[in-house]
Amino acid sequence: MAEALVSYPFEPERYIGTVVEIGPSRARVNLPLASRLDGELHHGERPGGNDVGQFLMLDAGDVAVLARLTEVRLPERERLSVEPGVTRGAEAHPLGTVQLLTSVPLSGDPIERGVTRFPSIGARAYSVDPALVAWIVGRVTDEEKNDAALLLDLAQLPGTASAKVRVTPERLFGRHCAILGATGSGKSWSLARVIERVSKFQAKAILLDATGEYYALDDHVRHVSLGGKDRPNACETHSFPYIHLEERDLFALFQPADKVQGPRLREAIKSLKLARILGETHVLVEDGCIPKANRAKGPFETEYAVHAGDLAEPHADFDVRHLPKQIEFECVWPSGWGQQRGVKDHSVWGDPDEGSLSMCMTLLARIESDLSAPQFAPIFDQGALPSLLATLEKFLQDDKTSVLRVSLRNLAFDRNVREIVANGVGRNLLRWAREERFREQPVVVCVDEAHQFLNKELGDEFSRYPLDAFDLISKEGRKYSLSICLATQRPRDIPDAVIGQMGTLLVHRLTNDRDREMVERAAGELDRSAAEFLPTLAPGQALLLGVEFPIPLTIQVSPPIAEPDSKGPDFQTHWRRAADVA
Repeated sequence: MAEALVSYPFEPERYIGTVVEIGPSRARVNLPLASRLDGELHHGERPGGNDVGQFLMLDAGDVAVLARLTEVRLPERERLSVEPGVTRGAEAHPLGTVQLLTSVPLSGDPIERGVTRFPSIGARAYSVDPALVAWIVGRVTDEEKNDAALLLDLAQLPGTASAKVRVTPERLFGRHCAILGATGSGKSWSLARVIERVSKFQAKAILLDATGEYYALDDHVRHVSLGGKDRPNACETHSFPYIHLEERDLFALFQPADKVQGPRLREAIKSLKLARILGETHVLVEDGCIPKANRAKGPFETEYAVHAGDLAEPHADFDVRHLPKQIEFECVWPSGWGQQRGVKDHSVWGDPDEGSLSMCMTLLARIESDLSAPQFAPIFDQGALPSLLATLEKFLQDDKTSVLRVSLRNLAFDRNVREIVANGVGRNLLRWAREERFREQPVVVCVDEAHQFLNKELGDEFSRYPLDAFDLISKEGRKYSLSICLATQRPRDIPDAVIGQMGTLLVHRLTNDRDREMVERAAGELDRSAAEFLPTLAPGQALLLGVEFPIPLTIQVSPPIAEPDSKGPDFQTHWRRAADVA
């Protein structure tokens, strides 16, 4: 449906030059005003045409072609004309190279990606009203209007506070989102701004805060922490019980070292799950375990067949405190002796296998140490602490809280505890999504420092365990109304398959060549000339691009109300006393 443009793109006062060369993706424009040092102001702006990165409109009849100025230069014979006193009376004739971005119908019809009509030689070029650029990027489609047209006020165009950049949640999160940027570029500010805007609505967003820096978020935000008390004072300490982990997660934690320890650990977990189902009074169960030495296999196999469905559940419960003892019970010979001397009886287990037990001693010591170690307490020693998954379920039903921030700051790095727990959170969210729980209430999971949790593989040469929950969310979560927002300073550490699923990118300054190459591969519409702006972006500036946006746009992200605590060490304050003493 046609919608009037917010301003006419071909105002005579904004004329800056004429097209002299046209190609499939670029054009060359005469810029006679570009060499002026003191151009006239028009509505508070100076439309002189010499600012690299600014937008232009090229006249193509009933269509305006939006372009970006990527280069300004003088012909070789005129390069001295701008030197004061060198060539008296000489005139400069600057030339500009522009990247063609998209066509804007003057009728107000929907804007389609790409250039549908090219300007001709002699077409006039005009500077663009910043409000028109913001309107083009944030324009609400008819489909989004039917969804109430909620708008997230994220930013403004650089140097123009009045040109606000507002986007719908569909454009920002509908095809997943990634916030990328080097340290100090404003990445954390952008994520905080996004979270604050989301919290204004009756939305559901879960923030996995790897460093605890978003503790100041306040409006409609609930704070919980794993691994110990964290800021703010209202933050609630939670556990992530081991029963919410899968067998492969426990293998990654306990790290069975060889071909003997792994099978014994797996059989012990299976036996303890059956013991929990059968109960303490069952004939097969002794003190919560199932002894096997010199016992018949039949009753165990019968009970296992009866309860096979329950035991196959990835989160079937068992008492981890009995795990070392049950592993000892699993160290038996596979067959006993029959009544006739020298004849094996395969229907019973044999005597304890001292050799296997000896090879499992390091595993037993490691498990016993882990069960009592403080860094593993959030998993194995929950006490009276509430479970994070139970809180997540209540949060999803709570109309008053929009954001649940989960601080991972106090979770240990030992043996990948925080990666395993974060992956467990993601896996359970995906499970709920597949159960259609989010169909009527879309959920966004925001992962800060995402490079810590993606592209990880645990285990050894005998068994490898990929931590793939967030990879799977990026690939299939969208169809279940589960979106992901990744924030990282190391895009090169995010798998290509994941970054390629990010429909919207908010890219701050990137100085590493490999990081920029990753962004170029992920964003097909970002050519080399646009990528060259990435190392020069000021703090807080970012390039907004994606499949739902007609053009890549440089924006100035609005400061969040609650700034994240991402400052580095204050040497001036804390070293001054030492300097004074010296």
